[in-house]
Amino acid sequence: MAGKRKENEAGSSNDLRADVLRVLGVLKVATADQIQRLSSPHLTYRHTTKPTAAKRKEARTASHRAAVNDLRRHGLAVDGGRTQGGEETRLLTKDGLAAAAIDLDREIEEMGGMPKSAGRSGASHPMTVNETVIALIRPKPNLDLVAGEPAEAVAAARAAVDAPDGIGTLASYATEVALPVKGTWKNPAIGSARADVVLTAPEAGVPLLFIEADNCTEEAVLIAAKFDKYARFFQRQEKDTDGIEKPMWRTRWSAPPSDEYERVHPPVLLVFHQAGQRSAKYQMARVADLTRHHWQGRWHPEGGYHSYDRCIPIVATTLELLREHGPAGPAFWRLGRDHRQPLVERDRQCPPGRLPRPAPPGRQGRTAAPCRAGSRTAGGAAAGLRGLWAEVHRREVGGDRLHPGLEQAPVAPAPVRELPGPGRRSRGAG
Repeated sequence: MAGKRKENEAGSSNDLRADVLRVLGVLKVATADQIQRLSSPHLTYRHTTKPTAAKRKEARTASHRAAVNDLRRHGLAVDGGRTQGGEETRLLTKDGLAAAAIDLDREIEEMGGMPKSAGRSGASHPMTVNETVIALIRPKPNLDLVAGEPAEAVAAARAAVDAPDGIGTLASYATEVALPVKGTWKNPAIGSARADVVLTAPEAGVPLLFIEADNCTEEAVLIAAKFDKYARFFQRQEKDTDGIEKPMWRTRWSAPPSDEYERVHPPVLLVFHQAGQRSAKYQMARVADLTRHHWQGRWHPEGGYHSYDRCIPIVATTLELLREHGPAGPAFWRLGRDHRQPLVERDRQCPPGRLPRPAPPGRQGRTAAPCRAGSRTAGGAAAGLRGLWAEVHRREVGGDRLHPGLEQAPVAPAPVRELPGPGRRSRGAG
């Protein structure tokens, strides 16, 4: 026992050190508070009788801080500076990243890069990325581990358990993922995109989602320019192991197949955190206007449908709305829609009497595709993120408007299209 204590002077357990490795392996740089909330959410509801918030945080994060210190002694972690709020951050060394890859069951090449500057400049962007991941996962405490705590703490823990679920687990996420427009996954060329977060949770109806976080400090034109890189990456073709050429991203991630006349691109979620001086509402509206050519579909009156071939479905929200509502709440504005929607919803069956989708131009002689289980109605069904993939074959008519909360933004929305007439349906990728 003495030998083990000498090896891990802070007295941390194997499980706690593994928790820290997994969290830092995904987030790259994090505070002890973030590590604790992700890996041991029950501790949030302990030590609630301490006199101050600082004392409560110190008590509930003590075990994870000890684990980080032991990892540092083993050469697996290093100090990452301090946040703008003065909290210490930690990140993994090269050996630590390799150890985390084993715990996460990932190849080292899949681990992603390190955030630029880390904590040297306050780590404001990495902290927003981390908070976005936590708000999407919504970790739930084990009620058995808060038994005996004050009634208020137990009630708060029960409310967290009863709240709508988040999306995926920590292993569903990856950060700082290179998206090479040229070069390789390991050595992307200059000018390639780098996703803040990539989420893969097919069990939750989210086969693939790219996430970008912004603190409202960056020019909207620079955010919009990222989508030019995304578009170049999505269009890049590469031969797979079967010898068939396909989009490069499909050689790494699984997603519903495109049909023969709609090449769907994966969706991208923008999360704005009102930390900088720019208005989040203005940022959303401005980015929507600057990226319109990437997400806006093309109306084909002769076939009565929209085509979203090679368009990028873009969804936007704020970190505050995401924290309040979670993925299941009405916190997300999908560019081209006029209201906020949930990110994830239950699939809906096609109602009786549903008309088949129309064939595209030049294919009117073909048999129209039947209504599919899980697809949305064209008229009023809200399309969550599950719908971003389900709607490869069906799309609401009339969209491409700004969110009603953005109508005062200094960007004029595009005119609303008239519905094509009774019985018409629209379709598309995003």
